Amino acid sequence: MLINADHRGWLAATVATTAVAAAAYRLSLSADATYAGTWPGLVFGIAGTTAMVAAGLLAARKRVLLWRLGAARTWMAVHIWTGLLALPLIWFHSDFRLGGAFTTTLMVLFYVVIASGIFGLVVQQVAPSAMTVRVPLETIHSQIEHVREGLAVEAYVLVAAATGEIREAAEERAHLAAEAAAQQADASDWKQIAREPAAATPEPDAALLRDFYVKEVRPYLRGALRGSVPLPRFAVLQLRAPDAWRERLERLRALCEESRQLVVQQRLHGWLHGWLFVHVPLSFALFVLVAIHIVSALRY
Repeated sequence: MLINADHRGWLAATVATTAVAAAAYRLSLSADATYAGTWPGLVFGIAGTTAMVAAGLLAARKRVLLWRLGAARTWMAVHIWTGLLALPLIWFHSDFRLGGAFTTTLMVLFYVVIASGIFGLVVQQVAPSAMTVRVPLETIHSQIEHVREGLAVEAYVLVAAATGEIREAAEERAHLAAEAAAQQADASDWKQIAREPAAATPEPDAALLRDFYVKEVRPYLRGALRGSVPLPRFAVLQLRAPDAWRERLERLRALCEESRQLVVQQRLHGWLHGWLFVHVPLSFALFVLVAIHIVSALRY
C-alpha cells in the first residue's frame, strides 16, 4: 500500500493520540516500581492491546472478502496506523522496562513484528517504482521461468544458425525437437513458429561464436533466478568478431538483457512479498503470547 496524501489524517490522529498518551503517562508517573500494575499502566496496556487487535483484524477481513465490511484500503490504513500506535502505548504500559524472561520475550517479538511491518511498508513504497524503472520488459510473474526458457532457446537458434548444432545445448535441442514434433502433429495450429535451422556448414570464425555462447551466453540464460552469473562480455567478442555478426550479436545482447530484467523482477517480487513469511506467523505468535500475558496478569 502506498503512503500518500490520503494518509495525512491517519498520521495526524496517530501523532495526536501519542502526544496525549505521552502527557498522561508523564503525569501519572509515580515511585511505584510496578507501573504496569497501576491503573494508568493497565489503561495503557488495554489501549495498546486494543490497537494490536485492531491492526490484526486485517487478517480476518481478508478471510471474508465477500462481506461488505469496508474498503480494503481503509482496512490496510487501520492496520498500519493502529499497529504503529500500539508501540508507544505498550512502552507506556511497561514503563519502558523489559521485566522478566517472559515479558522480555514478548517485547522482543513485538519489536520484530513492528520492524518487519515497517520493512514491508518501505518495500511497498520502493519496489513498484523500481520495477517500472529497472524492468521495462516486465512479464507476468508466474511466467518468468517459461519466458526465460524461450529466451535461451531463441539464443541457441541464433547461434546454431551460424555454428551448426551445439552438443552442449541439450535442453535447447530437446525443446526444439518437441516443438517440431508438436507442430508436425497439428499443422493447422496458428501458433506455428518458424525457426531458422542450424547451419549445415559452420560459417568462418564460427568457433569463436560457439565458444562465447557455450562459456558465457548459455550459462547466463540458463542460470538460476537467484544466481550470480556475470553478464556475457559482448564488448570483448565484438573486437574479434566479423562485421557480419553485428546484428546477430545485438540480438543476443537483447536476449541477455531481457533475461537480466526478469531476474531483477523476480528479486523485487521476492522482496515485495517475502517479508510476509516473517510478519504474519510472528504476528500470530505475538497474539498468543499476549493472551498468555493477560491471563497471567489477571490470575496473579
